[in-house]
Amino acid sequence: MLGLAPVRAGGPATRTVAIAGNPNSGKTTVFNALTGLRQKVANYPGVTVDKKTGRCRVGRGDAQHWVDVVDLPGTYSLIPSSPDEQVTTEILRGLRPDTPPPDALIAVIDASNLPRNLYLVSQLLELGRPLVVALNMTDIAERRGLHVDAAALARELGVQVVPMVGHRSRGVDDLKDAIDAVLAKPVPAPLPAWSLPAAMTCEMRRVGAEIGPDASAMGAIAHRLLIGDTAADISGHAARLEPSLARSRERFAGEGLDPVLVDIEARYAWIDGLVGRTVTRSEIAAKRTLTERVDGALMHPVLGLAIFAVVMAAVFVSVFWIAQPLMSGLQTGVDALGALLTTHLAPGPLKSLLLDGIVKGVGAVVVFVPQIAILFLFLAIMEDSGYLARAAFLMDRVLSKVGLHGKSFIPLLSSFACAIPGIMATRTIDSRKDRLATIMVAPFMSCSARLPVYFLLIGTFFAPFFTPMQRPFAQGMIMLGCYVLGIVAAAVVAWVFRRTLLRKGPKGSFILEMPSYKAPQVTEIARQVWVNSSKFLTKAGTIIFSLSVLLWALSYYPRLPAERASAIEAQARAAAPTASATAPVVAPAERDRGNDTPEAVPIADPVQERVDDAVASAQMANSYAGRFGHVIEPAIAPIGGDWKIGIGLIGAFAAREVFVSTLGIVYGVGDTETRGTTGLSEAIATDRRPDGSLVWTPLVAATLLVWFVLAMQCMSTIAVVRRETGGWAWPIFMIVYMNSLAYVACLAVFQVGSRIIG
Repeated sequence: MLGLAPVRAGGPATRTVAIAGNPNSGKTTVFNALTGLRQKVANYPGVTVDKKTGRCRVGRGDAQHWVDVVDLPGTYSLIPSSPDEQVTTEILRGLRPDTPPPDALIAVIDASNLPRNLYLVSQLLELGRPLVVALNMTDIAERRGLHVDAAALARELGVQVVPMVGHRSRGVDDLKDAIDAVLAKPVPAPLPAWSLPAAMTCEMRRVGAEIGPDASAMGAIAHRLLIGDTAADISGHAARLEPSLARSRERFAGEGLDPVLVDIEARYAWIDGLVGRTVTRSEIAAKRTLTERVDGALMHPVLGLAIFAVVMAAVFVSVFWIAQPLMSGLQTGVDALGALLTTHLAPGPLKSLLLDGIVKGVGAVVVFVPQIAILFLFLAIMEDSGYLARAAFLMDRVLSKVGLHGKSFIPLLSSFACAIPGIMATRTIDSRKDRLATIMVAPFMSCSARLPVYFLLIGTFFAPFFTPMQRPFAQGMIMLGCYVLGIVAAAVVAWVFRRTLLRKGPKGSFILEMPSYKAPQVTEIARQVWVNSSKFLTKAGTIIFSLSVLLWALSYYPRLPAERASAIEAQARAAAPTASATAPVVAPAERDRGNDTPEAVPIADPVQERVDDAVASAQMANSYAGRFGHVIEPAIAPIGGDWKIGIGLIGAFAAREVFVSTLGIVYGVGDTETRGTTGLSEAIATDRRPDGSLVWTPLVAATLLVWFVLAMQCMSTIAVVRRETGGWAWPIFMIVYMNSLAYVACLAVFQVGSRIIG
């Protein structure tokens, strides 16, 4: 007994329950079913591992009380080999000062893959903490012809076993009752018993005797030391007993024993007997399952890749097709908000800040949220259905041919959302060279920050070439091409690195467990879309907002001298074809009020618009941002850029999506006070140089797409690379090689394209 008294509602403390399980066991689904919306995600101090916590109400009637629930990172074993597994092990053993030791454990296991999942359970039983087993995915097991006798399994393990279908919330109430019961009477789980070779048992007794007099407890510690456990709670023993442990290793070597393998074999022998006594198989289990038949096509080395390409193409086509009306509505809302905020403000810095800096800057990015949300929707469906794991298997075959480790796929896949978690996920790769190779190419994956840029350029400059019916398909194909270009670039660069700077060493093992296909859970899909979209919106509300204000200030100041503004206005009026239309036009509503000095309210007047454009262009060129843009213009002119594009590219180094908000500011200053807000697409599509030629063309857009696929422009990513590699050498190398590669590729695209087009 642990001697823990139950704590009810209003008590002095709240109990903590930790959920552990294998990846793909449905652990997080069970966590979501227990906690609902009462959860939050942070990071454990000192590491970049997600800390998912929530609250769950258990008990019945007046005895209901709250329980804190911690969703631990998935792990196959309590002998950690990655930061995620290290955090899980430390929390389960009560070794992290930032997380209270759990009062009870929930082991989520996949009923359709019982042997693999019971291996972790065998280790959890040894922790001596109250344990409840959530027997999840029983529906999938039944479809496979497997019936798990939960009552028999509970008797064998000596703990409560709750059958569940997590994604349908079946068994959740029973699990809450089990949690309440185990907290009310916290009895430690009984230790399992399995047979070990005599040499192993003998060494456990000998080493345990050197640790302390309690034979049972010290033998357990000796067992962990002999199989290579390096957890903090026994590290002191490991250092003190190193000579003794060395003698044990010599004996094992002499008898041809591998203590780690011996331990694994003993556990699986115990598991096999357990499964044999608790699982019955019907005739269906002997037949080829639907999953196996479908995988015959989806995981075929050629057909599978073709199907994956078709699926991704359909996703991108749907993104443009479905999102367009939503984006139009959102753009209308942004324009209306700008008008509402500034209707009663006099022209000046405050009005310009609100309209041009904040509304146009942030709004230019926010309008792309529908497309981003729809893309995340499709990716969440593929992940929850089990298809994304098949894509990982297919891509692993490709990655291995360019020298990347099989474990590189998960970091690269994560990088499609954001390179930062992708780079941090490389910690699961054992070899430093494999890890560095993956880090160096992860930013080539088109992250969500690039999406606003892709949507803007593709939708503005390539859609007009196609009919309304053709546009979604064409835009989707171009979008897919951007993703493919990033993947190809990563593969080529990795192939070069693994044969030069990071010469390939011995190939490590890679295990990828395929989850069963299942119908996606609507609530889980909605949760993922909301979390990912809200992260993007949070970024727009913080980083993009701050940078938009800064960029507005740089583009608004210093103001153009009045004399120079007047001269430019006079010059523009003189050059206008019809001088009679240049006088300010008073709207009828103002004349009817009988004001002695009515305010001049411009109405549609092409000459006045031309004058306003000339003054606005001169003001932008005179600003700090404009001056800097002119400084770098000679460097980007060979790839089709002008000084305004240069300002956008500089802003994108803070975060790629800032390119869009920067353009929103650059093309908004000086324009909105006379004509109201206009779409950024229209503004850039009609922008012209002094000689009358268009600044933006489809060729310029294509060149910029190549730039954003290949260039390193995210300072947050650079900071993470510095931390993960332990210095500035690799981050600086990444900036130099990626941007050099991007510039050379863009130079080739624009120069060759210019000669072809003429």
